[in-house]
Amino acid sequence: MNEPALAAGAWCWHDAYYASRWSLLDQPAGAGGAGLAAIECNDFMLPPPRLSRVRRPLLGLLPGAPPELWRYSRASLHQLQANAQAHNIRILAWAINSDFTVPGCHWPAQALYLRRGLAAARLLDAPRLRVILGGSTETPASRDGLIVRRLAALVRASPAAVTLENHWGVSADIERHLAIFDAAAAALPDGLRARFGCCFDPGNVPAGPERPRWWGELARRANHFHLKTTAFDAAGDETHLPHAAIFGLLAEAGYRGPVTIEYAGEGDPMDGLRQSLRLYRRLAGR
Repeated sequence: MNEPALAAGAWCWHDAYYASRWSLLDQPAGAGGAGLAAIECNDFMLPPPRLSRVRRPLLGLLPGAPPELWRYSRASLHQLQANAQAHNIRILAWAINSDFTVPGCHWPAQALYLRRGLAAARLLDAPRLRVILGGSTETPASRDGLIVRRLAALVRASPAAVTLENHWGVSADIERHLAIFDAAAAALPDGLRARFGCCFDPGNVPAGPERPRWWGELARRANHFHLKTTAFDAAGDETHLPHAAIFGLLAEAGYRGPVTIEYAGEGDPMDGLRQSLRLYRRLAGR
């Protein structure tokens, strides 16, 4: 792979976030401290905005309101933008927990949430909007045509390139995930198809004999890659995934797109980020 844009994912600070010690507003400083110049932001980690005690219950009255919806405020987004500029950090991707599987009565709230995500990507000048299919393993296959139409419509409306992560739910079935992706891509005009790809997260592919094949299929469709790390041995190798083989699949697919480090381990996220960065540079030959 050639040198891509390399970002620190917000998930690296998951422990501090769930302990209420951290929010997205802190992410630019953390990424800069780890020697990275870009970030991928997960919207559910936005801090509670002003008037949250009013906003949260009011927005919660919408049938099927996504739990992240109440967190959106222009003040928070502008503060994130200012913090990124202060630390010379680029916002590489804006990640939303979309759900294209919801029934029709819940779609207006989901559509509002999608519009908030699109507006955030535009305001922050993020070149990637990361989405997920949502649903569950129990979501009937009869809904897949509707999922495809909704997903293709979002790609048409997005100011940023859209990257679809294999992120559990419906996507736990990778064959189904790829079929939905391919159908949505086929529904797009030629000029938009190049702005739609898979966010390849190898750690989210269920274990089993088919896992390497699905990794290869996701790599061929990727326009974004999550370098998922959890723990390292004394030699600096990650112990949960065969990253050398995964990087080989990416190279075989000719992947030259952006990479987000997602450190999912325990302990100091800065140490995890730095070890992940060393692993990336070694495997990518940088």
